Formats: sequence, C-alpha cells, structure tokens
Amino acid sequence: FDEFLVEYNGAEANQMHLVFFQDAIMHLSRIARVLRQPRGNALLIGMGGSGRQSLTRFAGYLNEYTSRTIELKRGYGETEWKEDLKSIMFAAGAEGNPSV
Repeated sequence: FDEFLVEYNGAEANQMHLVFFQDAIMHLSRIARVLRQPRGNALLIGMGGSGRQSLTRFAGYLNEYTSRTIELKRGYGETEWKEDLKSIMFAAGAEGNPSV
C-alpha cells in the first residue's frame, strides 16, 4: 500500500501521512472490497481520530472513485445542504461517477 500512498500524495492536494499497521490494512481492505461491490456502501462507526475518513478516501482512490466532501461555512443552511446533496447524488447517480 505504501506505493499507492506515494502515488496518492503526488496526485491529490490534501496529502495523507498514514502508517499501515495490521489493523489499518485489514480495515482498508474491507472498505475497498465493499466499495467495489455493486451499490456497495458502508456505515463506519468509531472514535474520532481513528482514521475512518482517511482510510475511506484512500480506499476510494484505490478503486478510482471521486472523493467528495461537504464543507460547512458561516451561513450554511438547509438550502445549501439540499443543493450540495443534489449535486453529489446527481454526479453519483445520473452521471454514473462513483464517489465516496
């Protein structure tokens, strides 16, 4: 996975500095496998700072998925939420762009 991490850090603006210990590799493999399945999705539960978001982004990168994040700002409300959700759903569903 180290070679893919170097490739990811060269291609993406937000670099990740991950340590691949045994549990992290097992979780990364599970997430990547679930994402590869048709209509694959997962609900990841755990303590903050446990690497859920980083491992999911990296698993998405390994599967050549687009990573999308909703950024909350001052004045962000229900209307902005609906527009962001609509654009993500349209890109994933109607355009067929797989994303995490």
